[in-house]
Amino acid sequence: MATITTGGLASGLDTNSIIDKLVQIESQQIKLLQQQQTGVRSQVSALGDLASKLGALQTATQSLSDSGALGVKTTSTNTAFTAAATAAGLPGSFQVTVQQLATSARARSQAFTSDAVRGGTLSLDIRGTTYDVTVDDGMSLADLAYRIRQSGAPVSATVFDDGVGNKYLSLTARDSGYPQTGLPSAALGVTFSATGSLGTAPAFAVTDAQNAHLVVDGIQFERTSNTVTDVVPGASLTLSKLSDGVTPPAAPGGDPSGGTAETLTMATDAAVTQSRLKGFVDAYNALMAAIQKQLAVAQGADRGANLAGDSTVRGLQARLQALVSTSATGLSTGIRSLADLGVKTGRDGTLSIDSAALSTALGKDASAVNAIFSTATSGIAATVTAMNTTYTRSGDGLFTVRQDTLNTQIQRLTDSMAAQQKRVELYRQTLVKQFTAMENVVSQWKTVGSYLGS
Repeated sequence: MATITTGGLASGLDTNSIIDKLVQIESQQIKLLQQQQTGVRSQVSALGDLASKLGALQTATQSLSDSGALGVKTTSTNTAFTAAATAAGLPGSFQVTVQQLATSARARSQAFTSDAVRGGTLSLDIRGTTYDVTVDDGMSLADLAYRIRQSGAPVSATVFDDGVGNKYLSLTARDSGYPQTGLPSAALGVTFSATGSLGTAPAFAVTDAQNAHLVVDGIQFERTSNTVTDVVPGASLTLSKLSDGVTPPAAPGGDPSGGTAETLTMATDAAVTQSRLKGFVDAYNALMAAIQKQLAVAQGADRGANLAGDSTVRGLQARLQALVSTSATGLSTGIRSLADLGVKTGRDGTLSIDSAALSTALGKDASAVNAIFSTATSGIAATVTAMNTTYTRSGDGLFTVRQDTLNTQIQRLTDSMAAQQKRVELYRQTLVKQFTAMENVVSQWKTVGSYLGS
């Protein structure tokens, strides 16, 4: 920045200060442009915040559509199994009989009186995959068990000592049951090919795996695990014991029969339902609060720094307000919208849940709770997804286009400020030259005056 190094030395004036003041006055336009640009940046940021909150609302509604908004709980007490309701649960009653529990295949070696194992290859055939374990000649049972665990085979390997001089190598498949299209022996097979001469060659007795058998409402099911999630809709069953009166299979690998069924009862859970709906309500209220912050501008506020005059924001507000009364098609019980579930709009535009109204709606048609969110085209999830696309889609979303326009305006303001800054700098340089010339003239006249005075 140019200055007069001997400013005011001849004239006695503070010429540098005078130049600074004149330049400051000339720079007012730059400050106005900076203020305008700051306001436009605030608008871009506000649009980004609204887009983010609209996306959060879309995520919340899609979650309720996919996983269900209805809360269900198990109300029965059962002895052969326990049941836990899942997010997709529906109220109902089921007759369940546990006829067989799933077990894992096991293999136990013969007794080793000496700890040395003969060398060779131990092959483990597990569900169609073979794992070969190299056995060093004379290695210990403990080392062999460790090598089996490190082989990647899905089995546990443990050495047992009976305390009277005998050791056993025990293998247990990690997964219970066996593929229903195969034989029980497919769960675990063990063979040994000896190549060494030291120690004892291992030989294994295998106990085959068995699958769980259960009967639900007269239908027979077979599963590889005692945790059954795909039989009773919306419930996860954990089988723990056989039902009373079960007849075991006549031969190994056969099917059990009989048994006394227990009643599994699942009922609606108003508290869980309200908790799930609250996730949607909270996301809605966060978005509505952000909109109102932009639209409800105090008198005298800088409107260039908010979206008070933006029609796209007002349009979004109107669409959100209509969401509560949006009805899903195909529902005939009178429970078709959020309003029917007890979701109410307050004077400030935010939503709340009327617990009593929700309980009444659940008693009238519990299944409608999920349908209000998941119904194609007209459900809340589809409506909010379409809304989110309209406003935030890349390229032609209303918010996206508006942000692009504002960003272009920001760039123009940046260019204008750069041009103004150049003009102001030239103005400063002109002032410096003029005041420097003045100081030179005054200095010359002072020299003449001093000469004449002497």
